[in-house]
Amino acid sequence: MEQFPQRVTIFGTGLIGGSLALALKRSFPGIRIAGIDKPRVLERALRLGIIDTAGPQPADLVILATPVGDILGLIDQFTSKETLVTDVGSTKAAICHKAERLGVPFIGGHPMAGIEQSGPEAASPDLFNNAPYFLCPVKSAPAGATELMLEIAKRIGATPQVISPEDHDRLVAQISHLPQILSTLLADQTSGHQDLAGPGLRSMTRLAGSPFHVWRDIFKTSGFLPHELQSFIERLQRISDSMEAGNFNEIEDLFKRRGGE
Repeated sequence: MEQFPQRVTIFGTGLIGGSLALALKRSFPGIRIAGIDKPRVLERALRLGIIDTAGPQPADLVILATPVGDILGLIDQFTSKETLVTDVGSTKAAICHKAERLGVPFIGGHPMAGIEQSGPEAASPDLFNNAPYFLCPVKSAPAGATELMLEIAKRIGATPQVISPEDHDRLVAQISHLPQILSTLLADQTSGHQDLAGPGLRSMTRLAGSPFHVWRDIFKTSGFLPHELQSFIERLQRISDSMEAGNFNEIEDLFKRRGGE
C-alpha cells in the first residue's frame, strides 16, 4: 500500500501550517510539501525548509491552515474527489456545513496547539506532541478518510478525538475562546502596572499576545461563545455579591474545589 500522504499542499505556512509541514516531513519520509501564502511568507518558509516548493501543485492531501474566514472562502475550490481536504480552523460548524453542502471530500480538523508567536519562524515539528487533535467528519467525506486522518494525527504526536462540529464548537468556546477573551481583557485592565506584576499575572495574560486577525473570524463563527461569556459573567456577579455581603463561603468552596486549602 502506498504511503498516504505523499504530496501535500498547505494553504498558510505560518505557525500552525508550518508546524504541520515540519511534523509531516519528520513522520512521512519522502513526502513533498507545497505552500501557498503571501510571497514574503513563502520565501521565509522555503528558506527555513518548511516547504519544498511554492505555489499550487498536484496533491493527495490539502490542508487549509488560514484564518477561519479564509478557509470558508477557499472551500469553494475543492470539489475534486481525488484530493482529501482538511483544515485547522478553531471553529468547525460553519466550515463543515459548507464543505458538506458543496460535496467537498472533507474532514474538519482542529489541533489544540499553539503559542502566542506567529509566522514560519515560530513553527516546530513538536508543536502537536500530546495535543488533542479534533476531527469532524462530514457526509461528503470519502470512505476511509477519517481513519487516514486519525493515523496522520497520531503519527505527528497528537491525540486525535472524533467529534461532531457542533459539539466541537460548544467545547472550544469554553476551553479556548473564553480564556482568550478573559486573558486579553485582563491584560488591558492591568496594562498600567504590568511592569510591577509577578509571574501570576504574566501567566494569566500570556494569551493576550495572540493576533486579532486570527481571532476575528473565530469570534464571528463561535456560536456558543456568547453563552459561555454570559455564564461566566453571572458567576463573577455572584462572587462580587458575596464579597460585598461579607460572605466568603462560596469563594472558599471555589478555592477548595480547585485544590487550594
